[in-house]
Amino acid sequence: MFVKVPVLIVALTVVCFGWAHAIVIDGVNDFAPADLIDADGGDTEHAPLDIGDVYVAHDAAGIYIGYGHDQDGWSGVQVGIAVMFPTLVGGTTDPWGHQIGFQGVCLPYFVAYKNIDSDWDEWCEWNGAGWTQTPNILDWIVSTPFDEIALPYDLLGVDCAVFSQVFIEIWITQDGATKGPLDFSYNDDLQLSTPLGTVWDVDEPVLISCYHCIELYGPSAAESSTWGGIKRLYQ
Repeated sequence: MFVKVPVLIVALTVVCFGWAHAIVIDGVNDFAPADLIDADGGDTEHAPLDIGDVYVAHDAAGIYIGYGHDQDGWSGVQVGIAVMFPTLVGGTTDPWGHQIGFQGVCLPYFVAYKNIDSDWDEWCEWNGAGWTQTPNILDWIVSTPFDEIALPYDLLGVDCAVFSQVFIEIWITQDGATKGPLDFSYNDDLQLSTPLGTVWDVDEPVLISCYHCIELYGPSAAESSTWGGIKRLYQ
């Protein structure tokens, strides 16, 4: 069972679970149904901006994230993933200069970015004063309608025995300094594209403080629950 929880209550008892198994990063969805953390599809005006089903799994080597997305010939589309661990205080700004920011008691220590047009990616790590950005080291497939990325613990520099939880948010944006989050996975209420329309440019950052919580010890679920039921309880 996965639960969507605001990071602002991370100091309290957080109920979130995960399942441990490896994923092949090849653009083919081999996640288990229980790995689904968000059925996010269909909540933007335009399909090329839309994040579909989001999955997270892990094993002894690292964390694996998969999500539906197809830019369908659109240009300038980019994907960002924020990764936060408890007690690791990260940055408040977007490392690629978008109108996206972070606030609250927990700030992402890592951000992964992918420019789909050029297949250029960067791994961005907070150094205490800014983002240290390393290009093209990520195992990240975006060439199929199902995108997948592997985040090895060696890359993260963390021990899952110490950090038993990880917090993740995913967004779709476009190239440009006036572009904000056109679709979010967790923060649906903040995204700039909805079925009713799209705000293409903004002059202030959209600030987020809430993430998906994934438990790195698993399996831990004692009972089965539908995603719909979880979403109603915790949104």
